[in-house]
Amino acid sequence: MRVLHLNTHASGGSYEYAALLCAALAEQGIESRILSKNSQPPAARRPVFDRVIRRSYVSLSTEPWHGTRRLLSQPAPEQPDQIDVVHLHTVADWFDVPDWLETLPRGMGVVISIHDMWHITGGCFLYRGCDRYTSENDPCGSCPILRWPAKRLLARAAYSRKLRAYRNSGARMVANSHWLAGLAGRSAIAKACGGVLVIPPGIDTRVFKPHDKELCRKQLGLPADAFVIATGGASLKDTNKNLPWLLKQLSLLPELGKVIVLAFGEGAVPVPNCLNVRFAGSIPDRCDLARLLAAADVFVTASLMETYGLTLVEAMACGIPVVAFRVGGIPEAAPDGQGAILCGPQDGAALLEAITNLRESPRLR
Repeated sequence: MRVLHLNTHASGGSYEYAALLCAALAEQGIESRILSKNSQPPAARRPVFDRVIRRSYVSLSTEPWHGTRRLLSQPAPEQPDQIDVVHLHTVADWFDVPDWLETLPRGMGVVISIHDMWHITGGCFLYRGCDRYTSENDPCGSCPILRWPAKRLLARAAYSRKLRAYRNSGARMVANSHWLAGLAGRSAIAKACGGVLVIPPGIDTRVFKPHDKELCRKQLGLPADAFVIATGGASLKDTNKNLPWLLKQLSLLPELGKVIVLAFGEGAVPVPNCLNVRFAGSIPDRCDLARLLAAADVFVTASLMETYGLTLVEAMACGIPVVAFRVGGIPEAAPDGQGAILCGPQDGAALLEAITNLRESPRLR
């Protein structure tokens, strides 16, 4: 069997999941490879029409939204040759998915792993309490993210195109958490795929495992007696990761002189003057990330929404506790009291209390 995995970017949680799955299939003797937008020619990149839509009609710039239509560019990737199964991961902001699915040879297997809401809505990624995608009469109509006149038509049209193409392709849908599956199961798109199967993503425990903390700190130039807080993700500027808010809260910790925040991911954000933050940049090598996590005393995230939380699992596998909000699929990835302390969303007092308790009680970590 030959499997082709598609993911827009060659980084981030969905790509990491696809890469790990690809390697696992290869170990079983199954031919498997990954294709991303970065490996495609420029003409096959993001549809021009989608760029124009976002500049003209997306009213909430902090809310990610992507349609499905293309204008000048051709659908990408090119028709898969000698492939038995196509596995779609996070493929928004790349090509016209419904149009491309309609061109696949009859009988080709199609699996869709949903890591966000895009596959089962008219274009949005994050669940913010909007249930328009569940409407039987006007799914994704009057989208609150879009301006008029796009507000009335674009999201609904994208939803309808996905529904038709996904149904015709015979696709099967997989969610990374029961929480996400519960939301997806209310969409006619998921119902057209025969429902949603839940398969939580795994990690490579040959990489993410306890390391010698003292050695890891020496390699990273971190003081042995510092209290190190790790945080991060694919992009530090991602508003959903809520990093500016987190840094502001961490600046309120006592004895800041011995606190170091180690932030990994693309970009940087403003830092309170009193807080020692070291930006490690993007870390594509998983072994390097494992050593960074193992060097920390705790991993903290203030993400406003996660469908699962793979980095939390990786941190716990490296032997450090995690502190996070009780949102989305996080309680499934990091159950409260089982290596994790979960707080209410934006509850700064509870978050600081959890970190302080871990700092003052080494036995808890």
